[in-house]
Amino acid sequence: MAEVTIDQPTARPPMPGPRESRPPPARVRRPPAARVAIAQGVYYLAVGLWPVLDLKTFMLATEPKLEGWLPKGVGACMANIGAALLAAGTRGKVARELRLLGAGTALTFATMDLWHAGFRRRMYLLNCIVQLGLAAAWGFAEWRENQDAHRLPEAAFA
Repeated sequence: MAEVTIDQPTARPPMPGPRESRPPPARVRRPPAARVAIAQGVYYLAVGLWPVLDLKTFMLATEPKLEGWLPKGVGACMANIGAALLAAGTRGKVARELRLLGAGTALTFATMDLWHAGFRRRMYLLNCIVQLGLAAAWGFAEWRENQDAHRLPEAAFA
């Protein structure tokens, strides 16, 4: 008789099932639009809550305002948009309507910053640059997802 040592396997390991063959969740990449939505959502939530929580430091950084309710109202609206974008981005599925909202809001804030503050106030100019970057990121995400949609699928059993 042949002797079997402990180091030699006696049976083949079982084949993985459909659940085990999927990549773990940490390795699944978010779509580009979801990453842009998360970035814009975090930025809008932070900047939007700033005048609501501490109007005094907000006015020191920007400029004194005649009416305190206006920056608080705009900040609350901005925070709501940011929360919606953040929720969609963390879910990983950003609807077309939210993409349009994100890009349109970024372009609107950039236009307002340039039109009303121009190059005189650094805080508004910095915000304008960030907003234009967010709008460009939405365009890039749309282009990237369009390129990925036209790519040939990988072979399942290569």
